[in-house]
Amino acid sequence: MAEGGTRPAALRLRGVRSGYGALEVLKGIDLEVREGEIVTLIGANGAGKSTTLKTISGLLAIRAGKITLFGTPVGTLQPHEIVGLGLVQVPEGRRLFGDMTVLENLEMGAYLRRDADGIERDLEHCFELFPRLRERARQRAGSLSGGEQQMCAIARALMARPRVLLLDEPSLGLAPLLVQQIFEIIGRLNREGVTVLLVEQNANAALNLAHRGYVMETGRITLSGPADALLADPKVREAYLGH
Repeated sequence: MAEGGTRPAALRLRGVRSGYGALEVLKGIDLEVREGEIVTLIGANGAGKSTTLKTISGLLAIRAGKITLFGTPVGTLQPHEIVGLGLVQVPEGRRLFGDMTVLENLEMGAYLRRDADGIERDLEHCFELFPRLRERARQRAGSLSGGEQQMCAIARALMARPRVLLLDEPSLGLAPLLVQQIFEIIGRLNREGVTVLLVEQNANAALNLAHRGYVMETGRITLSGPADALLADPKVREAYLGH
């Protein structure tokens, strides 16, 4: 895909540090996602990718630096306040409410909203994106297949009507055909106006979908640029693309 050009920043991190207890995981990272872009963050396990998303979402406290969403500082806000500003995360492992039905999970995604008509329209849009979920609407989410659970997790996030969507390893554990379907949906959502920050082990698929990418190693951004340039970079190819 082409680079995002000079669009305004939807999400910006400057000098961000965070971690767990005495362990500092993020060591002053700078990252930017422009409006209308898909940006991917790739790196080895333990590099700090999921920690980055949790810090942006407010699930993990920022220790230094600044995070802005459409120009508004969000580093000290609670997770539900950040959702209210239009940023929603689909966590690694889906984290569905397993004993609740698919429909109840989707309704939970809209818990901050009060526009009943809009919620109904968005629910129908989710069922159009994921026809399988319509078939499974009354089924317990915990009984779904891995692919169906990932669809449900993305649909639940969409019910919050995100302007920026954070996706943490959406292809994890899925068969190749399902991975292709999920990535096609991500591309469609982006074309519909959703800005995306994608953390993904499948670096080849992620870079083929994204406009730009960042490479993370041990809590630092070591490389960034247009996705096609990263795909062609010998170091990236050797480390993350298997050739």
